[in-house]
Amino acid sequence: MSKKLAADYERKIVNRFWEYGFAVMRAPASSGTSLMPRPDVLAGSADKGLMLALEIKTSRQNTFYVQKHQIEGLLEFSKRIGGQAYLAVKFVGKRMDFLFLSVPDGLTQSSGDSYRVNFNDLKENGIDFFTLINEKET
Repeated sequence: MSKKLAADYERKIVNRFWEYGFAVMRAPASSGTSLMPRPDVLAGSADKGLMLALEIKTSRQNTFYVQKHQIEGLLEFSKRIGGQAYLAVKFVGKRMDFLFLSVPDGLTQSSGDSYRVNFNDLKENGIDFFTLINEKET
């Protein structure tokens, strides 16, 4: 997936969180300019008592892999800020919105140094945006 298209998806998530009353910022680290771990998106709501650190992943394939060090960095950041870590996943072309997997509990260990994310596993274990923010769909 192109970086521009991935950034477009990140901005859509940012706008959606803002629309539902969250303070939110996009802070992608893919440029490699920072050695400190940080999520793609940080969203928080004092009203809901939620602080979410999100790594955003999109794929056109039915299965993709996420490096363990990336998940460990997300967990470290989440721990330091007192938030919850999630992987926001969208399988492009599947006619479904982003679904969210709790990190690391919602991930499947792969052989080697990565986690596997599979379309069927995501449908079974992922939660939708409204469940994530404890809100009814409008």
